[in-house]
Amino acid sequence: MKTTYQFFLLVFTAIVLSGCSGMKLANAYKSDDFETLRNKKMLIVARTPIEDVRKAYEVDLVSKLKSKGINAVASHIAFPDLKRIDNKTAERIAEVIALFRKEGFDILTLTSLKDVQEIDVMRREGGYSSLLDYYGNQYVTLKGYYDDVTAPPRLGPREMDEQITYTTETTYVLEAVTYNLGLDEEKRLLSVSTAEITNPDTGKGVRKAFAKIIANELK
Repeated sequence: MKTTYQFFLLVFTAIVLSGCSGMKLANAYKSDDFETLRNKKMLIVARTPIEDVRKAYEVDLVSKLKSKGINAVASHIAFPDLKRIDNKTAERIAEVIALFRKEGFDILTLTSLKDVQEIDVMRREGGYSSLLDYYGNQYVTLKGYYDDVTAPPRLGPREMDEQITYTTETTYVLEAVTYNLGLDEEKRLLSVSTAEITNPDTGKGVRKAFAKIIANELK
C-alpha cells in the first residue's frame, strides 16, 4: 500500500510540473445537506506531502472559489505546519477538526490524486486493396455526358501496406471531497467530485482546469 501511495504521489507531482490536454467531470455527488456550506469559511487542503504541489493546487482552487464569492483559504497559509494524519484514531481526527473549527473553518475540501489508468490503443492505417473500400466499386456517371457504355473505366487496384500502431493512453483521476465539520459525523460529507484527464501535457492547465471544475461544483 505504501508503494502504491508513493507511486500516486510521484505521478501527481508529474502532472503539476507537466500539463493537460483536456479535463472533464467524471462523477459528482451532493448530499441533502450540501447547501449548509453557504456563507461559511472553507479550508482547502491538497493531500500531498510535497509542499510545492500542495501550494500550487491550493492557490489555484482558492483563487477560483473566491471569484465565485466563496470564502476559501489555502491550508498552507492557515496551517503551514499541517501534516498528513498517519494515526487516524477517532481522538486524533477529533483534535484536528477542533483545531480547524477553532480557527473559524466549518467547511473542509480535500483534493487528491485517486487513480492512474492506462489503456493500449490500436490505430490501423492503409491496407486498402481496391477502390471498393472507398466507393463500393461503382461507376460515377454524369447524366447528359456519360452513359453506361462510355463511362470512364474503373480505376485499377490501389495497394497500400497496412500499418498498425499502438499507443498508451494514461488517464489521471483527481478528486475533491467537501465536508461540513459542524454537522454530526454521519452528515458531514457534502460532496464528492471526480475529474479525469487523459495524456496531460501542461501542469498549469491541469491545475486551472481542475480548479474550474471543482469551483463550479461548489458554487
